[in-house]
Amino acid sequence: MKKKTDIIQKHHLRQSLLPTLNYYLKLLELSTMELENLINSELNSNPLLEEVDSELEEPLIKEENKSQASDEFSILDFYADSPNFSCEDENTEIEYDPLENIPTEDDKLYFHLLRQAERKFQGRDLEIAELIISNIEDDGYLAVSPEELCQDKYDICEVQKIRKEIQLFDPPGCAWREVKESLLAQLEKMGYKEDSLEYLLVRDYLSQLKNNNYREILKKLNVDEKRFNEARRVLMKLEPRPGLKYSSSTSGYITPDFIIKWQDDKLVALVKDDNIPRIRIKASYLEKLRNPQNLSPGELEFIKEKLQSARNLIFAIEKRHNTLSKIINHLLNYQRDYFLKGQNYLKSITMVDFAKRIGVSPSTVSRAMANKYLESPCGIHKMKFFFSAPLGKTDKGYIISKIRDIIESENPATPFSDSQIAKKLARLGIIISRRTVTKYREQLKIPPHQLRKK
Repeated sequence: MKKKTDIIQKHHLRQSLLPTLNYYLKLLELSTMELENLINSELNSNPLLEEVDSELEEPLIKEENKSQASDEFSILDFYADSPNFSCEDENTEIEYDPLENIPTEDDKLYFHLLRQAERKFQGRDLEIAELIISNIEDDGYLAVSPEELCQDKYDICEVQKIRKEIQLFDPPGCAWREVKESLLAQLEKMGYKEDSLEYLLVRDYLSQLKNNNYREILKKLNVDEKRFNEARRVLMKLEPRPGLKYSSSTSGYITPDFIIKWQDDKLVALVKDDNIPRIRIKASYLEKLRNPQNLSPGELEFIKEKLQSARNLIFAIEKRHNTLSKIINHLLNYQRDYFLKGQNYLKSITMVDFAKRIGVSPSTVSRAMANKYLESPCGIHKMKFFFSAPLGKTDKGYIISKIRDIIESENPATPFSDSQIAKKLARLGIIISRRTVTKYREQLKIPPHQLRKK
């Protein structure tokens, strides 16, 4: 009988907590900026909430300030009494769609540039173009120097020649290493000559423009304010991150949700929530609940309703932060070689497999990665950049990692040729040519099988 009663109580508890868990899952999907907007909206609509000075380092809810009213419902008390209850409970999760965070070809800058290269180049020139494009980040900038692209195989002059052509592709301004270079390329594409005011402003006065030192510029260039403002309006149409046009993000500026950086000579992973308001429940309203006899039934009901809403929000924010922190730290551990050595060391993993590794449900990882970006020493990337499709068999990073795995598993006395590697990949369902295997192997800076033999 007791066992049956316990089952019924747990069922009722789960049903009571579902609204709070659903709220947490909703917040988990939000980007940092979206969460900031939501909290500010709640601060305006819920009189029980107040913002805390972040320098005070105070907890969201002080234990001593919790209402002692016997009829007060506390979501945090329920969690304290239910140590085995988890937000990862399978009955609270919406079915996971493994394809929901995988971008289509047309969404990716890589394929857009590659299609143009295939129309423009052929033979060796196309080979160089593919190499350059494969090293262009999502924002449009070249991840490595032209010298590094040569790989002792290409002459720097021919690499620079092809790179110059790609810089005039759509969107203009890609394949550059610096913002200034990209902006100048965009101006050239628009028809502005080197002696135009627009070109001069970008080439020689970019820092002054950034700092709004307009009077200094007007004085040095000896131009009237009307002409200067015309030029400024042109510059405002330029794209400092040209590749983002082909990103699913609608924002022209990316606010990273995570950051991986060097700190005390080691890499650390952080949830970047510095700008998110810290909130708490006003002590004055909790005091009113301690003396409910002084409140009308309507006032008591209103305060209790707003109190529950406030606590749901606070719980969801804390739970969201803990979940994101767990995920980004596991990602750093798994992809440490990538963050230390670069893109050739990116390991392929699906969201499902990653979720298993860290002990959460795939839908939790999917929601946590949605609409979020990571800033690291390797640049700014969408979080889904680090996860391959469920089968992963068309993802370049996945293929390169498989080639590396095959070579690392070979017998040093009889290393695999590129043709043998292509056949082994085919058994895994990855159909690529021997030439493509050679190209990817060279990108990994792994010598041919004749030189690997020991």
